[in-house]
Amino acid sequence: MFDTLTTPQRVQVGLILAMAFLLVLGSNRLDQRHFSTIQTTVNSVYKDRVVVQNIIYQLNTIFHQKELQLLEESNPNSTGSSRNSKVEDLLANFEATELTFEEYNLLQDFKDLFSDLKKLETTPLETSLSGANFKPMPAIQKIKQIEEKLNGLAEIQLEQSEQLTQVSNKSLGMTILLSQLEVAFLLIIGIAMAVLIFYPINTEEMTS
Repeated sequence: MFDTLTTPQRVQVGLILAMAFLLVLGSNRLDQRHFSTIQTTVNSVYKDRVVVQNIIYQLNTIFHQKELQLLEESNPNSTGSSRNSKVEDLLANFEATELTFEEYNLLQDFKDLFSDLKKLETTPLETSLSGANFKPMPAIQKIKQIEEKLNGLAEIQLEQSEQLTQVSNKSLGMTILLSQLEVAFLLIIGIAMAVLIFYPINTEEMTS
């Protein structure tokens, strides 16, 4: 069948095949790029947002327990050391994630407040020998401020998760669009080849 084609027609078929090859190659490269973006954003949503949200939940629980203990006027140092160690471990895990600028600033504020709270928690041990009653209000106020910072950090997780999801959906949409365009172009190229092969142009009639 190809033997019946003239040299110009064979050149045209070769060009069409080259176009098809370049189209498939280029589309494949773009697909890999978009799939890589999707994989990165999905991993980031889990590692930097879902995991962090769990860390914030654990921190909120610890400070809520501290607040209840202060309101019950029990000694905050009875379990404070183990809880503070847990907070420090959670903070280390938090800082190991990818932080936004706002998130970094809130986390630094949180650490400063936590440091102040630990100093306040040593007050009962210093005053108990004199019989003075421990006033929990400064510590409770500090915990309220800490909880505000945690709420701010939790809101950032939701915002960042939404942004990452939008990026992932955009890349997925582009991949679907490119796949549809690829099928359309391949169909056009196939039709063009079929026309050249089964309905070859008679160059002799055109020149006569």
